[in-house]
Amino acid sequence: MRVVYVVDNLAVAKILVDPMRRAILELLRTKPMTQAKLASELGLATPSLNHHMKVLRSKKLVIMVKRETEKHGAIQKFFAPAAYLFVYDLDALPKNIARYFYPVSLERTRGIVSTILFKDSHAPVPSTQEAMNALSEKISQALVLAAKEYPKQDLNSGLEEAVYKIYADAIKRAMT
Repeated sequence: MRVVYVVDNLAVAKILVDPMRRAILELLRTKPMTQAKLASELGLATPSLNHHMKVLRSKKLVIMVKRETEKHGAIQKFFAPAAYLFVYDLDALPKNIARYFYPVSLERTRGIVSTILFKDSHAPVPSTQEAMNALSEKISQALVLAAKEYPKQDLNSGLEEAVYKIYADAIKRAMT
């Protein structure tokens, strides 16, 4: 699995506008699953999940990672996301598509600011919505740059640590 996938392609972004598809990728990130297990975990009807998986597979956003033959001969296919982390390049996408990803960016920034405040209660932080939006945009841009520079190799372990490195690099860039 790749560590990071930068979403800067309109066709891919249109697929990921759907929150259920993002939820599928997030759930698969925890461990590979069959479509039946995914449908059960998400509370979706099988045909609905099949539709979403077909769309995700069409752009190679999910991959089959193993097959198991059950004792009665049925073949179970296990899927995983193509990458552990998906980063959205809001500047590369049309505004009408990028706007669906703004809440993700804003919540990420609020988490970063909260962590800074936890460490230093007197740290300067955005005091208005406009300032928070500006910082969110800056962090998003820095995250895309850090993600694009991260090596493209596949990893089977150390994925979370790699994500921390990407975020740390992005925060350093955004704060300078």
